[in-house]
Amino acid sequence: MSGIKNVVSNVKKYKYRLLAVAVLLVAVNVFFGNGADEEMVNQDILPVVTVSSAAKLSGEQEISVVGSVRAFSEAAVTAEASGRVTSVNASLGQTVPAGFVLASLENASERAAVLQAEGSYEAALASAQQSNVGLDEAQTGLRRAENDAISTFQSSYNTVNGIVRNNIDAFFSNPDAKVPGVKISGNGKTPFLNSERVAFQLILSDWQLESTALTADSDLQLALNNAVTRVNRTIALVDTFIGLFNAEDEDRSYTSEQLTAFSTSFTSLRATLQATKKDINDDISALKNAEDAVRKAEIGATGSQSSAADAQVKQALGSLRSAQANLSKTILRTPISGTVNSLNVRVGDFVANQEVVGRVANNNALEIITFVGDKEINAFAVGSPVIIEGKYEGTVTEVAPAVDPVTRKTEVRIAIETEEIQNGDTVTITKTFTSEAIDNQPIVVPLSAVKFEIDNGFIFAVENNKLVSRPVELGVIRGGSLEITSGLSLTDEFVLDARGLLQDTEVEVRTQ
Repeated sequence: MSGIKNVVSNVKKYKYRLLAVAVLLVAVNVFFGNGADEEMVNQDILPVVTVSSAAKLSGEQEISVVGSVRAFSEAAVTAEASGRVTSVNASLGQTVPAGFVLASLENASERAAVLQAEGSYEAALASAQQSNVGLDEAQTGLRRAENDAISTFQSSYNTVNGIVRNNIDAFFSNPDAKVPGVKISGNGKTPFLNSERVAFQLILSDWQLESTALTADSDLQLALNNAVTRVNRTIALVDTFIGLFNAEDEDRSYTSEQLTAFSTSFTSLRATLQATKKDINDDISALKNAEDAVRKAEIGATGSQSSAADAQVKQALGSLRSAQANLSKTILRTPISGTVNSLNVRVGDFVANQEVVGRVANNNALEIITFVGDKEINAFAVGSPVIIEGKYEGTVTEVAPAVDPVTRKTEVRIAIETEEIQNGDTVTITKTFTSEAIDNQPIVVPLSAVKFEIDNGFIFAVENNKLVSRPVELGVIRGGSLEITSGLSLTDEFVLDARGLLQDTEVEVRTQ
């Protein structure tokens, strides 16, 4: 506010001077006569005012900042292990490709560790190959067990079907009828025999279809269990007939000799069925064992979800990678191609961990790093041109998205291609811009455009050829100019010289 008070004081002094001039003019007017005064009063002359906008007045401005030049790509070669230097393979100023070994440290123990880890890794690979052979053998055994199971299932059907058709059906008058009709004295077993023979009509039909369709992809365990159930049912039917053959009944359809022969024959059939049942159970066990063997082999072989061989290979490979990493720490390579700008070691020197032993940079591609304040940062858009040292052109390539916590400014990177500027130089960067290029900056107007009040002031705009006051908030005085912080935009037109003008005065307008 002290600046505003000074301005108000100057304005008051200016008014006093105007008053003195006015008195002088009156005296002159009286001296030369009242006729001329009347003639001027009679003339209807409007005050002439000039209007403009802050945008038109601003023109071009310049920002100058200081930046440091560095190589666009530069790398510090740092030791990742401590040790004595055994070789230095580069010299200052030498151009080297990426990956070039600048120097090496003593690494006999690291090389031995790598050799040992390579042996462990190769042994793990060999073991994995052996486990794969075991898996192949287990899978072959499973296929053999599956084929045996299919064969046993089909054979059991043939055995049961032959016994029913050729032996049991001989004791039924019409085996495939709804009531087969038992031809032997049933002794209370007739309903059971008839119902079982009717049931076997469907059992044998389904069994035959399953035997034809059964493959290695089928549920063989379920099929074999069903076969055991059916064989047991056949044995129960045979046992019933054996009991009838051995029963003493005076009203018999067959002689004692015939019944004895029947009993002997059915006892032999029962033994056949028992043998068939055993074969099925053996195949069930063999199939299960073969499946278990494959699962165990898969755990040991490579390629499965939880492979012991794969785990061993990974462990050995991890040990090898660790040994190789330790060895690489003793070999100091440059990560980029470029010129060796510094090399701080000689053969025999002892290097500490994290010590910088050299720097490699691409000296032909340079960039400038500078930091810009909040008020000017929007003038530095990516791709916009700047002037370096007053004569070299550069281009803004990057603008940091946030303020640097140390400098409290925003980092800007500028690309430049010239041989006149060297890596490590400090340069001046000039950016030319207009007020429109910077957002949220105060608008600057001439002091003469402002009518001052106790707190702030106002300016004059022209509407319908009459002066209209607009209040504004005042900022910092800059020589003959004054910042307007609010109340006026860049494109709003205002009267450039408000001295002696009053609200609602009709004026003649001129545009600057």
